[in-house]
Amino acid sequence: MDDPFTEPANTREAILGAAFRALCEHGYADLTIKRIGEAFEKSPSLVYHHYDGKDELLVDLLEYLLDGFETAVSGNAFDLPPRARLDAYVAAMTDPGGVDDEYAPDGRFLVAMVELRAQAATDEAYREHFDRSDRVFRRFLERSVREAAAEPVVDAGTPPERDDDVDPAAVAETLQTLATGAMLRWATTTDREWTEAVREESRQYLSRTLPAVDPDA
Repeated sequence: MDDPFTEPANTREAILGAAFRALCEHGYADLTIKRIGEAFEKSPSLVYHHYDGKDELLVDLLEYLLDGFETAVSGNAFDLPPRARLDAYVAAMTDPGGVDDEYAPDGRFLVAMVELRAQAATDEAYREHFDRSDRVFRRFLERSVREAAAEPVVDAGTPPERDDDVDPAAVAETLQTLATGAMLRWATTTDREWTEAVREESRQYLSRTLPAVDPDA
């Protein structure tokens, strides 16, 4: 993910940018308001003025980033065919360094996201955010599945062998659960041999679920 705070429009964005950079550098466990203040180009005391603690600030950061994702999705910022969009989503969660896209997270941020998601087990504010985040990404995936299912098929008169009628919600749930598990495994282990197998399995799942696309249509 490119730094979304290179040109902050106001003090809030400047503070969130400092939090974003400090989080990527230090991770959640070693992050402090003091370290965020050190990454802030203005007076570090402004951070304390706007936020009571690092968790309040980090939840605001997560909400800001999620708002940006929603805006990008509604504005069709993802210039990819629907199937490629689905593959890129899974790829970003299983091997973030292998996805060349401004919206793909880098490895440090992905690890930090796993740390932050773990806080939701005991912190209601984080839980509410990740509930919302899952809903936003699920809608994105459902829309992509629906668009993929509507693409021209190889032979409309003889549908290819596949599963029964496509249920975009069910397919989205499956992909989201797979990607979330892959993100956790990627962030907490050093083994990377499984990543391509998971990505290929997601492709096979989609090929069984969705009709084959007619390349000449």
